[in-house]
Amino acid sequence: MREEDIRPEALARRYYELSAQDADRCFPAGQERLAIPCVGCGSEDAGPALEKNGFAYSRCGDCGTLYQSPRPSIGAFEAFYRDSESSNYWSDVFFPAVAEVRREKIFRPRVERLAAICEAQGQPVESIVDVGAGFGIFLDEWRKRYPAARCIAVEPSAHLAAECRAKGFEVVEEIAENVVGYDGVADLVACFEVLEHVYQPLDFLRTLTSLARPGGFVFVSTLGVDGFDIQTLWEKSNAIFPPHHINFLSVAGFERLFARAGLADVAVTTPGQLDVDIVRNAAAKDPTILDGQRFLSELLADDGRAAAFQRFLADNRLSSHCWVIGRRPENWGN
Repeated sequence: MREEDIRPEALARRYYELSAQDADRCFPAGQERLAIPCVGCGSEDAGPALEKNGFAYSRCGDCGTLYQSPRPSIGAFEAFYRDSESSNYWSDVFFPAVAEVRREKIFRPRVERLAAICEAQGQPVESIVDVGAGFGIFLDEWRKRYPAARCIAVEPSAHLAAECRAKGFEVVEEIAENVVGYDGVADLVACFEVLEHVYQPLDFLRTLTSLARPGGFVFVSTLGVDGFDIQTLWEKSNAIFPPHHINFLSVAGFERLFARAGLADVAVTTPGQLDVDIVRNAAAKDPTILDGQRFLSELLADDGRAAAFQRFLADNRLSSHCWVIGRRPENWGN
């Protein structure tokens, strides 16, 4: 898989342009912003790390998590997502253009890998909740593998909720924190590429945990700050683009966050495939990115070594694409 397959350059460039414009329009200069503790471990020990699109990011001195702080109010973010040209562009233009490519290259392999994890743990999945279900492609592929599974889509967008209903899923048209009547319903709660957007990750993760049955799994995929492409590109990384992406936990931060939410048997992996391709593409556009990095430049220039290096990153939890899974204990919440 290549970055261009799932993020065509012209579409991605327009999305980032609109995001920068939304940052100026929805979060004007002078708007009140408050410093917050680390979204991973909760530590108050943090220092300035970078600035982008008028947003400052802090780096936790305890767990290394990168997060947007000082942070505008949650009301400002909610207004942004209700009236955001970049969000509308993503759902109306960007994603539909790549939906079937992503089905093949992302969603089907995602189902196979996650199903294998559950089966290895002896966890039958008779009921699954997808939080932030989008167009419902993950659930569509899950249902192909497990036709009898109860598939529940939690999706706040009216347009995307309608897409999920059209595929025949049970739909809760709400943000996760407002879902009622589904406590303990799922053998598996899955949430893909949402945590990086969430205002209060601990509250959000506790909500996900409440949807799982005792002994059930809570699974999250998201972006991590320890990843090669983010560490190499830093403020030039397209992954770091506020107001959309505001949380980049470290591996230690994920472990601490899941433990704070009360989850057990937490495992963090980084099965990413694109770190090397992302850095190579960025360096092709701006050769100064790798100035002085002679060894790295030579490594990335060789296709065979670059592929081996990507495997090394994935195997050693050094990719920016992170999978985190934990189990809801029997006594959770007591």
